[in-house]
Amino acid sequence: MSTTRNAVLELDLERFRYSGAEHDTLAGICLSLAPGSLTAIVGDSGSGKSTLGAVLAGMLPRHDGDDLDGCITLAGREIRHGAGADPRIDPVGWARHVGMLPQDARHYLSGVRETVEEELALGLENAGVPRADMRLGIAALARKLGIGSLLTRDSGKLSGGQERLVALAALALGAAPVLVLDEPLAGLDASAAAQVSALLDHLRSEGTALVLLTRSLDGLAAGADRVLSLRAGSTSSAEGADVAGSVPAPPPAHRNPRAGAALLLEFAGTELGYAGSADPVVAGLDLQVRAGECVALAGPNGAGKTTVLKAAAGLLRPGAGRVVDHARPGGSIGLLMQNPSDQLFERTVRREVAFGLPKRGPQAARVPEVLATLGLAAEAETHPYELPASARRLVALATVLVRDPSVLLLDEPTEALDAEGVARLRGAIGKVLDRGGAVLFSTHDEAFMAATAHRVHRMEPARAARA
Repeated sequence: MSTTRNAVLELDLERFRYSGAEHDTLAGICLSLAPGSLTAIVGDSGSGKSTLGAVLAGMLPRHDGDDLDGCITLAGREIRHGAGADPRIDPVGWARHVGMLPQDARHYLSGVRETVEEELALGLENAGVPRADMRLGIAALARKLGIGSLLTRDSGKLSGGQERLVALAALALGAAPVLVLDEPLAGLDASAAAQVSALLDHLRSEGTALVLLTRSLDGLAAGADRVLSLRAGSTSSAEGADVAGSVPAPPPAHRNPRAGAALLLEFAGTELGYAGSADPVVAGLDLQVRAGECVALAGPNGAGKTTVLKAAAGLLRPGAGRVVDHARPGGSIGLLMQNPSDQLFERTVRREVAFGLPKRGPQAARVPEVLATLGLAAEAETHPYELPASARRLVALATVLVRDPSVLLLDEPTEALDAEGVARLRGAIGKVLDRGGAVLFSTHDEAFMAATAHRVHRMEPARAARA
């Protein structure tokens, strides 16, 4: 492979195949990353984006039969994989050169530190940075990302968007010459997304090479030096209008709920919080959701959208006021969590969706129907974690839909979904509404919200509401 002058990383990948797989996941990919460059890799779920990111970050191949042919040049050292090659990789040394923000940002955080500030200090401590310098660096970066108020918070009690901001901050503090970012703006409100974009511009100005893995040509990807479309594991140059599936065409809006429809879910003067927290997360919430109605919860990260959904599902008790499930008796509430991994634990998709159902009865009989509705029929005997992120989220959704909930709760449901997945999600929502159920969902996806919700309940952090 010819070496580009001043490149901080080069990849000449002939093929990559997971152990036991029948086909290559990646093939014929060449990348050369210059200092301060931004390379966008755009593709639908299942195209191989996350696999490519893991190869660049030295996480693949593993030593259990993964098959990689090709060459990576990193920090002037050429590492060859394939027949006759004996690549020796130092994972710690590689991580100093290439940092990766995974699609599930929680996986980047240690989970063993009590506060966000301590979490951010972990990598600096391991690098031997003096304590005074650590504090200054963390405080400066927290200001840039607008997360100063999170520094004393329990890192295990953050919203999904806050987790992503903290993980990105920890990654930036590592000062690796190359950063691979898998959907870095997912789950972020507009203000946080703007702060992340500004931070990434600053990192580029200091010479950091960025690789953006994304489903669509958003504002961040539009500023890339090079945009590559990844389809079936192979790349080609792409322009914004040529990236298939980047902007899904929305199906027709569902009909409006009829006047006087039955009340299914009610919040009245509701205050919600967590044990050990001095202040409530949500205060004075008044919200009603009726049969045939789809309601969106919108607001900045930390406004309490996920907390409201947990309370609706009966996972949190209000500190004041009421949360009333009018769907019972005879109805039920189902919750799709923001992270599908919190809901998936069986060996096959079919077993996952059927888990806990009577072996005979109407719900068990619905398993094939629900799988077909969500485009999962062909994956019924596949392990959920062998599926791409979009399909995993649909599997988690299937585990909820199969129980025919009267009220369907969805936490950031479009996160990681490709265009086909979004269309199937909207179709599933339509079926719930058509049979007289209701849907309450949280999102930062303004386009999905406008196309799907009958009305929007906008929230703000409880502290801001009292100010």
